[in-house]
Amino acid sequence: MAVKPIPEGQHSITPYLGIEGAGEAIEFYKKAFGAIEMFRLPTPDGKVGHAELKIGDSTIMLADPCDQGVLRSSQSQTNGASVALHLYVNDVDAQFAQAIKAGGTQIEPVKDQFYGDRTGSLRDPFGNVWFLATHKEDLSVEEINRRAAELFGGQKG
Repeated sequence: MAVKPIPEGQHSITPYLGIEGAGEAIEFYKKAFGAIEMFRLPTPDGKVGHAELKIGDSTIMLADPCDQGVLRSSQSQTNGASVALHLYVNDVDAQFAQAIKAGGTQIEPVKDQFYGDRTGSLRDPFGNVWFLATHKEDLSVEEINRRAAELFGGQKG
């Protein structure tokens, strides 16, 4: 049997985060989002060289940045990549509250959006931005455009 180029259970794109304190970040993601730790490769000094977490049906990878790697900490203000993660959940209000209780900081409160999702955003204790959402309505592109025009006073983006 041939090896699949994309491993079973993985998607085409997997976010990979460089986080100072990756071990603490893993514990936060477990508490905030119900993450399951699938794999962790510790470095000789006890940091996280590589880890994979499952959140819902998706995987994220993360590691403590090191001099040998390309990742820089998301907490740094220079030479770091900016990443936001979009996470669909069954109950955005409950999950958002859980994430805030676990140590996240609200950016935007949870509210119904013109595009059919109920969404809120938060920053985790490690500097990463998360958009939490529950899809509430299946809408046509035309309906989304109509609602956007109504919301923004007919202005085009």
